[in-house]
Amino acid sequence: MITILSGSPRKNSNTLRVANALKHMIEGNYEETVNIVDFYGFDIPSANAGTVSIDTLSPWQLSMFESMSASGLVFVLTPEYNWFPSAEIIQTIHAMGGAQFAAMWNNKVFATCGTSNGRGGRMPAIQLGYAINKIISVFNFNSMVSAKMFESQFTDKVLNEDGSSMGNQEYMNGLKVFADYNLNMAKKWKNMIDH
Repeated sequence: MITILSGSPRKNSNTLRVANALKHMIEGNYEETVNIVDFYGFDIPSANAGTVSIDTLSPWQLSMFESMSASGLVFVLTPEYNWFPSAEIIQTIHAMGGAQFAAMWNNKVFATCGTSNGRGGRMPAIQLGYAINKIISVFNFNSMVSAKMFESQFTDKVLNEDGSSMGNQEYMNGLKVFADYNLNMAKKWKNMIDH
């Protein structure tokens, strides 16, 4: 299974458009099940408002935990807000990036993507890679962050709300390269771990 985290809290966000496009592309070209976790349902408390315990997860938190735990490849998508990832995706890493949530982070390949309605996306994708690598390093997880990132630029001009292409073939080719590379990387990583 593959999980796509659509890390925007906005309903019908540009980030969700990319998540849907990625899901359509993967399911159309590979025999893979893809689950999108839409952060429109995000309900993780801020650090000063409480903690998250694996024994008392909300339905949304549990669905994300189970999906990531069952996946060998996790795409982490975030909107770009002033060159940073969304607060919600960062809060998820802070609140659930620990030993009790090891199944979410261990034995996986993570691929990052930043989305923008203009020119942007690179910095949040890079910053997510740093943060996820820190979790992998501190807890000695058998995982990796892929070097192949994706910058979804002018997203609302190339994808409609359900993630279908609006005719920009260069964009779709780039998205396919991102998907193919990371699916192949996840397959190689699994083979290395299994042997």
